[in-house]
Amino acid sequence: MPSRRSHTKSRLGCLQCKKRRVKCDEKMPRCDSCAKHNIACRYTGSSVNRLLLSRTVYSDNQQSLDTEERSSSESSFFSPNSIYSQSHLSTGGSRLSTTSPSSLEPLDILSKMIGRNPQYTSDLYMRDLELMHHYSTQTYRTWSDVPETQEIWRIVVPKEALAHRFLMHGLLALSALHLVQINSDDRSPSQMMYVEIATRHHSLALSSFRPELNNITRVNCNALFAFSSILSVFAFASSQCTGIEHGMAPVEEILQAFSLLRGVYEILRTAWDWIENGQLGFLLRDEGRTTGDTLPAEARAALEYLDEVNNDNSESEAKETYCSTIRILREVFEDFYTRRQQVRSAMAWPITVPQEYIALLWSRQPMALVILAHYCVILRLLDRRWWLTGWSEKLVKEIYNSLDASWRPSIRWPVEAVGLAEKGKRL
Repeated sequence: MPSRRSHTKSRLGCLQCKKRRVKCDEKMPRCDSCAKHNIACRYTGSSVNRLLLSRTVYSDNQQSLDTEERSSSESSFFSPNSIYSQSHLSTGGSRLSTTSPSSLEPLDILSKMIGRNPQYTSDLYMRDLELMHHYSTQTYRTWSDVPETQEIWRIVVPKEALAHRFLMHGLLALSALHLVQINSDDRSPSQMMYVEIATRHHSLALSSFRPELNNITRVNCNALFAFSSILSVFAFASSQCTGIEHGMAPVEEILQAFSLLRGVYEILRTAWDWIENGQLGFLLRDEGRTTGDTLPAEARAALEYLDEVNNDNSESEAKETYCSTIRILREVFEDFYTRRQQVRSAMAWPITVPQEYIALLWSRQPMALVILAHYCVILRLLDRRWWLTGWSEKLVKEIYNSLDASWRPSIRWPVEAVGLAEKGKRL
């Protein structure tokens, strides 16, 4: 006995075929049966409902691919290939290219409009998306309280990052490090994961950043400047946020940060005009309104006292260097209290002090340490910046312990200003 020929039951046939109790091929706008009998063909339900009900959108194979993609997304940072690597831009091995036109789903509208090109692939790396979301909603705000500066870091810099891979890695590394800092009280495995993510993105960024420094152009200068700022944050934030010690004393550690700031500045000086006249120019130009504040009397008195200490200092060969350094420090204090871009004012001092002073700091000369202790007052005023939190206190504490008794009265104001002389705190 021949087997009964099977057919797929239709729930979306036209009204005429249903009335005649015949199978409808569901062609739109007129099925073959109605066309054959030359009668009107009408359907019930909206076109959207018909698409949703016509076929199962996810087949077993698609579900398998989705599972694979989710797994790949969660581990993307710890695999050899990154979303930004060239391997993802190659034309071979694309999962999209395995889909034949006959297997396209009804809801896959765009694939019907244009042919699928295996050259253009897209994978969702959920950790990267999480980091970019955090950056665009939280981290960008931490650069400054000045709205214009915030907007540059929210809009202009991410747009630059789309064209410069090292900057994109830098932004994601910065976001990951910020997540480490704001969850610093939670020593969980997830926090260590963000440390590893930040380290990986930082490493990938540096590998692409270094070659660009050999050819600074009008096209890449903004990205190089933005990334150098991110590097500066990393120099200050790495041990503070991660709790991972570098095996250096605080003075040595901040000197490393100073060297980075000065080195990048020297490189980027060749492109200063391009940057200043470009979309990041506001970060360099001194066009912000004054705050209306003035240099506090205690700060003015402390800086005048520094001059007196220097004049009494027996290191006569370094007096001029110290005099220039104190003068620059006074200018930075005045800018800090009267200008809106306080972070920029604070970072100007280690960049503009004489190289001879940096050498004196490396050799731990007492007068050099005393001046650095006074600079720590500015760092204390920026302590709410997550990458500078705790720097002033640990630096002044080390400086105090490094100086002999005759020099310690010279840093009384910094000791009080950073809170080390408060009740319950001992040096």
